[in-house]
Amino acid sequence: MSWTNQLWNRPILKAKKKPVKKKRLVNFKGPDGTKVLIDQDVGEIHTKIKKDFVTWKAACKSLSLGAIGVVGKKANNSVGTPPNKEYFDTLLEHLENHVTSVASRTDQEKPLFKEQLANFERILTEDDDLIEDKEVKEIIDFTQDISSFYEGKTNPKNIPFKVPTGVSASEEGGFEADGWTKVYGHYRTPQYVEYQKKAKNKKGELKAVDDSWYGPEDGPQRPPMYQAMFSGSTKSEEKANIGSLELGILGILEKFVEEIKGAELDLVVIDFATGGGISNMEQKAEMLANFSLMRDHIKRLMKKPSTFSASGKVAYTGSPNALLDNTNNKVFNVSRKSSKFITTLGGLEEVVGHEKINKFQIRLTRPLLKLILDKVMREKGLFTAPNGKIWFTADDGGVKGVLRNWGDKIPDNLKPKKKEVKKSWVASLWS
Repeated sequence: MSWTNQLWNRPILKAKKKPVKKKRLVNFKGPDGTKVLIDQDVGEIHTKIKKDFVTWKAACKSLSLGAIGVVGKKANNSVGTPPNKEYFDTLLEHLENHVTSVASRTDQEKPLFKEQLANFERILTEDDDLIEDKEVKEIIDFTQDISSFYEGKTNPKNIPFKVPTGVSASEEGGFEADGWTKVYGHYRTPQYVEYQKKAKNKKGELKAVDDSWYGPEDGPQRPPMYQAMFSGSTKSEEKANIGSLELGILGILEKFVEEIKGAELDLVVIDFATGGGISNMEQKAEMLANFSLMRDHIKRLMKKPSTFSASGKVAYTGSPNALLDNTNNKVFNVSRKSSKFITTLGGLEEVVGHEKINKFQIRLTRPLLKLILDKVMREKGLFTAPNGKIWFTADDGGVKGVLRNWGDKIPDNLKPKKKEVKKSWVASLWS
């Protein structure tokens, strides 16, 4: 066997194909029960922004006690603790108990920070659910609430603390404060630590914090809570520099609000075929018959000889050119004007991104398609099939309410209704 033949017997190693990302179609039910499948594109909300939030929350939970210069919950039971004073261990706990509805910008009762934060986390992490307008409004309110904490005494850098100016030996033989002053942002100054060690005899006292965490009122100080709230935002562009923290919650919220503005619905599938009973079927048929994309597509199909059987009856399914299959499988590119019609038909007014729908597909039942044919073809006087024969709407035992033969008289319920008023706003969307 030649050396080339030996090569053919060796197994051929093929590169693994990258898995194809499937369309993320999410079920939605319109107000009238219409089943809709939607591929909602919300940009980086479920990727980059979600990652930023997960990093932020993990950092706030891990930064505790000495890392943020606090003694924590163990001080709650200590001698000398002021009544009604509560201490916390983690940075996240400090935020949850500082950012409350008390500072609401509207002075109205609102959910506390913890509840709003949980709602934001749910929206970011549940990417199999659609984001709706009401949820975005809640996040915008949350963003504005956090932003409002920047002004005045609610800003963590403006929280006042009374600390000693220094420590000296007292006449009684111990140590005492030289005097007292106010600092803002954090209390654990070198003088405070010295006072606790010498005057209070606390041997295990934590060390002083970074001097960038405290300062004068409205000064440049950036204590941990300030960094966790405002870093990387319109209020404070500088990134955080404590632990793994980089962005504050306001910066993440602002990114969400900006990103959601570009939301789109990449694909909308209105599924009458498997969505159960169709309410207002004749109204739906009339709307679809007057929808230019659907109407023109059906008219093109009706001009094809392959749409009809030898007897002049319509072939609905079973062949490559069957009418129902070709209609249900058709994906339409959508204009902004058409987006309004699809939004109305599917009841998508509360779904984020409905203003810009990129593609649209509709799955009809045979009875609904026949009603549409009656309105598109019969009422336009288009009776004849391409082979010259009068064609039928039914190729079986007939469907109630639908013409069986194009030579039949049009029942009153299928005749166009005379409009006594100007065209409605819904009708104006059809063309």
